[in-house]
Amino acid sequence: MSLSKSIARKVIFPFITGVGIDKLFLMKARKKSIIINFHGVTSVIGNRFNNRHFDVSDFEKTLVYLKHNFNIVSLSEIFKNHQSGVAPQKKTVALTFDDGYLNNFTVALPILKKHNIPATFYLISKGLQDDSYYVWPDIVDLIQKNIRKDIILNSYVFKFPGFYCEELDKSLVDFIKSSGYSRDTYINELALAYPYYKTTAKQFPELIELIRKDDFSKYSQEPLIEYGSHTHAHYNLEYLTDEESRFEMGESKRIIVELTGKKVISIAFPDGSYSKRTLELAKEAGYENLVAVEYKFKENNQQSGLLSRFTISNSTTPESNMLRLAMQFDKYAF
Repeated sequence: MSLSKSIARKVIFPFITGVGIDKLFLMKARKKSIIINFHGVTSVIGNRFNNRHFDVSDFEKTLVYLKHNFNIVSLSEIFKNHQSGVAPQKKTVALTFDDGYLNNFTVALPILKKHNIPATFYLISKGLQDDSYYVWPDIVDLIQKNIRKDIILNSYVFKFPGFYCEELDKSLVDFIKSSGYSRDTYINELALAYPYYKTTAKQFPELIELIRKDDFSKYSQEPLIEYGSHTHAHYNLEYLTDEESRFEMGESKRIIVELTGKKVISIAFPDGSYSKRTLELAKEAGYENLVAVEYKFKENNQQSGLLSRFTISNSTTPESNMLRLAMQFDKYAF
């Protein structure tokens, strides 16, 4: 980490939030409600192969800040208020967690319960069915962390160290994201070529393990948690056919309903990826509350069933995140 970045994190951002400058930005924000998104929360210190997991102490510090400065409600309530045109008096947030990492249940949930904070967990249903299934970006991150040479995939060369292909004008991750159902072929090819990733994965199970069916039975009726779909196998939906999208959204819903006995009316699009057709298919599948990352089409701002989210960064400090949230509130809020 550079000296300037270290000073900003340790001195400047704590000072800014300590004197309340973040609150001035929030006071000026015109909008009232926002959805905040996390992925994982971990107690693992150092040696992380990705930045999807929030440090447990920083996570609790963030929750305390949010509870002090916002009204925290369930996602279903924030959608209900938005769709009915109800503007809350106090700025309001709902919390979501993507992917269904096991640490959401073993690390994050106890802290949520300690502070009586509701949240929505978006599950990748294939993880509930297949104990050997891992989210593909984790596999790619594990491979990239330990390789010091170019990666060749489908005859394309992704140059070390950034693993970027000039011919495609895409990174390795972006190439795989946009490959639709061919994604699994590419991931299997990488896994065979670089099998050592499994060794690294075993060293840090808290950073890669998803919730499995047997463990999920203990949590399926948690009163503070709403469950939603993150599709069946985490494909970027805009690159799928109608038939493939229907399966991803329908199978996920079926499995989660079967395991919880509750209606599943909300879906979070993986990587915020969707098309106008995706929105139609999601509605057809019975999803009422749709969440993305940012709006992709201008007219989406008028659709009450689709809302954007502010994603918390796991690679910086709580103070930096809270300042960023305050400064960008109106961009992601509604």
